[in-house]
Amino acid sequence: MRNILLQFLLFTVTSVGTNAQSLDNSFGTNGTVTHTGLGNYFEATELPDGNVILSGDYETETESKALIIKLKPNGSIDTSFGTNGKYIIDQYPSYDYYETFSKAIALPDGKLIVLYGSIYDNGIDPESVDIRIMRLNANGTVDNSFSGYSEQNISEDDYPYGLVRLPSGKLLMYGSNYMMRFNDNGMLDTSYANNGTRTISLNIEELNLIGDAVYLYNYSDKMLVRLDNESSSNTKTYNLPENSSFYFFGNNIYIHDISSYSVIKKLDSNFNLVNNFANGGTATFDEFFGYNFIFQPQGSIIAKEYSYVYDNDWNHISTDVKYRRVNPDGSLDLTFGTGGVYKINIPATAPYYYYSDEYIHSNGKLYHLFYDKVANNIYIKRSNLSNEVLAVSDNAPAKDVRIMQNPVYETLKLSSQLFKAKIYDISGKDTGILFEGKQASVQNLKPGVYLINAVSESGSKISLKFIKK
Repeated sequence: MRNILLQFLLFTVTSVGTNAQSLDNSFGTNGTVTHTGLGNYFEATELPDGNVILSGDYETETESKALIIKLKPNGSIDTSFGTNGKYIIDQYPSYDYYETFSKAIALPDGKLIVLYGSIYDNGIDPESVDIRIMRLNANGTVDNSFSGYSEQNISEDDYPYGLVRLPSGKLLMYGSNYMMRFNDNGMLDTSYANNGTRTISLNIEELNLIGDAVYLYNYSDKMLVRLDNESSSNTKTYNLPENSSFYFFGNNIYIHDISSYSVIKKLDSNFNLVNNFANGGTATFDEFFGYNFIFQPQGSIIAKEYSYVYDNDWNHISTDVKYRRVNPDGSLDLTFGTGGVYKINIPATAPYYYYSDEYIHSNGKLYHLFYDKVANNIYIKRSNLSNEVLAVSDNAPAKDVRIMQNPVYETLKLSSQLFKAKIYDISGKDTGILFEGKQASVQNLKPGVYLINAVSESGSKISLKFIKK
């Protein structure tokens, strides 16, 4: 129960840059910034000025607080925000109350909208929830011009799961079977549905937006339900595989099915496969490559998994946090890290847990938030990331020409003929392979990522990328 409120919680081929994947040792002390007594678990929101809001909670055996922190890109606290860089609500001193903030919504003017929630749970009486929609000024003070909304003693079945901002500027709050709409001043929009509340005959667990369209995750039936907008009765559904997760990025939806290793499907906003992603919208891998997807700006997917490391006596001595990257075209990036895997090793003796929360900053760095095993300290690490290898579809539509099977083993096969085709390695070095037609032998190439520059049947210049296994 205590974790539920945390839910509120071109075509140019770019070569790999000089910033290979590595911990950024210029960040903090030996690559780590430590903040003592700061809090427990947070969600990150980058502001227009590049600073980052962490919203979540502070909890010990005797107290619980809702907490918002403002960090600079260098990991230090921006003390001009709130009180010494923090905004805190400690409404209930009793430990029977758990207090937290949702993921912050950053407005263009730098203000923040957050959903505050407290859960009363003494282990005996029925649980109840108090909520409040708030707006903070950019400096971390309460914006009293925002009317806000509050409700007390909400039953366990009716508490809200989250809050989103619609393209219109209005706010939409949702729970397991309802949506409530608020005006941009925080007042309930009584013109919406039934006096501001719409009842939904679904078991909603998550809500996402693409433009005006609203996507509801119906967890009991394992499906995504699309509404044209929050008021629409037009629905379209997508049935999710049993062992799958989903992610929204830009105007697309990514379905990760791990029933048999890893399969990623890229869908458009109408649940149609995006044909220029991998093989007709589906990327299939012969190994499990991770979960908890995060996305780089051009659509590269970074996935994470954990691997225990043991000594000869089977004592757990450390954990490898492994990251892999899928390129925007759906191919596995074998240049990422070493052999396609970037690792951060966390010793078992470290004061923090091996699991972490991540976010990618507009400065191109990957930030990792590790949490203390005993105290309320957080440890922030920062990794350098190499440049994305961008998708080629903007300059070479999939209907023009595509690689029939990727990765490639001995023979490169294409959907249409190419002319004046040359193959280069990822660094731009000419491999000496020139060909014309719909296939070419690549059996003598070393495993790696390669680029094809050619002319298509329509006479346009085209570039494609493939992986040689």
